[in-house]
Amino acid sequence: PFEHQWSPVRSTQCYDRSERYLFWNEPLTIALLTLMSITISLTCLTAALFLKNLETPLVQASGGKLNLFALFTLMLLCLSCCLYIGKPSNNLCMTQQIVYALCLNGCFSTFFIKSLEITLVTEFPRCAPTFLHWVTQRRAWLLVALCLLTECLFCSCYLHLGPDYLVSDYTSLPTEVLLVCNTKSWFAFGLMHGYNGCLAFVCFLCTFMVQTSGKKYNIARGITFAILIYFIIWIFFIAIFATLKTVLRSVTQIGTILTTSLGILGTYYIPKCYIILLKP
Repeated sequence: PFEHQWSPVRSTQCYDRSERYLFWNEPLTIALLTLMSITISLTCLTAALFLKNLETPLVQASGGKLNLFALFTLMLLCLSCCLYIGKPSNNLCMTQQIVYALCLNGCFSTFFIKSLEITLVTEFPRCAPTFLHWVTQRRAWLLVALCLLTECLFCSCYLHLGPDYLVSDYTSLPTEVLLVCNTKSWFAFGLMHGYNGCLAFVCFLCTFMVQTSGKKYNIARGITFAILIYFIIWIFFIAIFATLKTVLRSVTQIGTILTTSLGILGTYYIPKCYIILLKP
């Protein structure tokens, strides 16, 4: 048979291969979309609660309006799961990685600013009055913009060096042609996602040694756990993603996005919601 056809054993008749990708009506897809809806709902409810209590000391101490921006980027990150469902194309393969990198960077840039502030106050109290205005109020938004701009530069490198592209795989499945996104330049891929990893690592270094007295709420601990979960998920993701050749690649990517979002929500934002609602 030709490449686009298959034939049963000891048969002289050939059949056309059907296309295989993650369909919208599959039970697994419906389960993932349900989880996505739950995550988005949680994010929106958290954002609404933070907006309502914007002037409270806890919300101000944990970043104020920066929290709303971070939650907005988390919501966009969850919505990007839809890019992995349905028939893929070259443009879709390229968009998947860029959207993931930019949305995650938007969230991590707010953690980065908070981590710098915590480090200045706890480790360098003498320098704190001089530099604190760079990581608080309006100038904090400049740093967020700078982080996003740097990520945009890495994204343009990724587009220039070789974005992900669509591959028709005829060997993995006996009767179907598997449509998957393939990485053209691992260097460009590494640059784009590695920058977020570096940002996360700096946040981790700045926050994991911070000590506060038992009666005070430790904001640094939330960032430490959120980053730790992100790294654990990425170790599993790389190990699984490198070996998979089926539609489960898309499932793995969606799972990574949702578990990262839920991890950040569960470790950094939901404990604050608990304090606002039950221990004001």
